[in-house]
Amino acid sequence: MSGWWEEMFELPAWQAVQLGWEALEDADHHVDLIVRATGSRAGMRVLDVPCGTGRIAKRLAERGLDVVGVDLTDRFLDEARAADLVVERADMRELPFEDTFDVAICMWGSFGYFDDAGNLAQARAACKALKPGGRYLIDTICSEAILPSFRERDWFEAAGTFVLEHRTYVVGTGRVETRWTFLRGADRQEQTTSIRLYTLHELTDLLREAGFSAFTAFDDELADFALASRRLWLVATR
Repeated sequence: MSGWWEEMFELPAWQAVQLGWEALEDADHHVDLIVRATGSRAGMRVLDVPCGTGRIAKRLAERGLDVVGVDLTDRFLDEARAADLVVERADMRELPFEDTFDVAICMWGSFGYFDDAGNLAQARAACKALKPGGRYLIDTICSEAILPSFRERDWFEAAGTFVLEHRTYVVGTGRVETRWTFLRGADRQEQTTSIRLYTLHELTDLLREAGFSAFTAFDDELADFALASRRLWLVATR
């Protein structure tokens, strides 16, 4: 049985939106922040999982980092290969690496797709892939970031597509359930997603159980993380 993450990222409307992000001008700035947050230097081995189209990975490679990308969506992997990136198709809960990388990154809210056991498996796979002392950067929207200004409805436009979100925060499960509607001309597509929203404390506990031992919490500009920060950038050390 496939999960929503397989259905969502195979959806033509979503693929058009994500491919449209290639033209955004913020990628170089994000890479600057990633390098600073993780202490990355030329020659280090970096795992980008999930890597999507390779938007971040190819910029890291341009800076002399030895990058491997992992994703499950063939369309995005094709884009990454076309940019001369080394990529593998794999589930991020079952990575084929051990003691290999100096740094691993999980960007764009790509942590929390699964149930708690699955999210722990994702963290353990990342930890196993790292060398001792390696750093794992998770960019996510944790509870302290999103709940103070939680919006049930939102929308944006990308690649000629209007994207509408109708969100519900479920107190009993700590998950954000979202119904996505994609409008492009007369075409309409819909998809639902479910993402576990952790507090900083819950996420560090999960990562500690996965094998990490030290944590630094930033916002998405590398200031100290605080209540109502836009996002959490959590760096965990194996």
